[in-house]
Amino acid sequence: MSDLLTVILPVFVLIFAGFLAAKAKLIGAEGAKGLSDFVLYFCVPPLLFRTMQTVNLDAGSTLRVWGVYYSAVAIIWAIVAIAVRRIPGLGAAGGAGTAFAATFGNLGMIGLSIAYLAFGDEGLVIAALIIAIHSANHWFFCTLWAEFALRRQDVSPGAVAASVVLSLLKNPIVLALMFGAAWNALDLTMPATGERLIALAGDAAIPTGLFALGLAVAAYPMRGNLTAIGALIVLKMLVFPLTAWALAMFVFALPARETGLVALFAALPTGMNAYFFSVKFDTGVAAVTGAIAAGVALSAVSIPLVLHLAGV
Repeated sequence: MSDLLTVILPVFVLIFAGFLAAKAKLIGAEGAKGLSDFVLYFCVPPLLFRTMQTVNLDAGSTLRVWGVYYSAVAIIWAIVAIAVRRIPGLGAAGGAGTAFAATFGNLGMIGLSIAYLAFGDEGLVIAALIIAIHSANHWFFCTLWAEFALRRQDVSPGAVAASVVLSLLKNPIVLALMFGAAWNALDLTMPATGERLIALAGDAAIPTGLFALGLAVAAYPMRGNLTAIGALIVLKMLVFPLTAWALAMFVFALPARETGLVALFAALPTGMNAYFFSVKFDTGVAAVTGAIAAGVALSAVSIPLVLHLAGV
């Protein structure tokens, strides 16, 4: 229990500190955005580059991790497609926004932090594998889902794919993963100055990112249809991780550590990209906003439970 508290307590203290700083107006909206951009562009990429630069990737293990996580995503999307129209506030655009929010977790800040603190570099590797196609998968398929549901006859899967690929090529996290993997494959040597710079920036990613998350959560209050918010949270933080765990255990036969990590990542609260998607298609904005804020608060209980079950 003491080891678990050592991992979890600092994470949520930093998130809560950022939340209080925003509520007390010590840091305004512009400052919060600036700090989030600093983490996104200058801290997380060096952390992931350093991880990919040194890791020994096994193609079979990579495919199994992807198979577990994204098969679970597909199952949740099927549930959403069948059930979402019965819940007010979640059925717009065919439920595409609900599908996005129910399976897109906060991997970039909470996920990376917990994975590294609890599992070290191994945790970061599994997180990086999922992050590598996380945004692309959701934006591509959920955009097509929304466009077809809205009966836009001129929608082109090729055009959507091109748009997603273009946005990914501008994404610093994806670029860091790509360059880190390429550096690893080419067996290049990093000069000492470069290693020190990467270490300084990467080490700042976790504490700064958690504080920035607290600032961001303060801007996403719970509001709107509580039934819809509750349904999203149940799908994202209960049904999704249980599905991923069952697939990892009984279908893909992942090792215990990887099974725990995949279940942990599935159990994370909804990430900010779900909000941006819901705004773009005007689908379930109030419910997604509430689920983001409530999910971070509830994860203070759910994440320790998942880690305990994973043997941490």
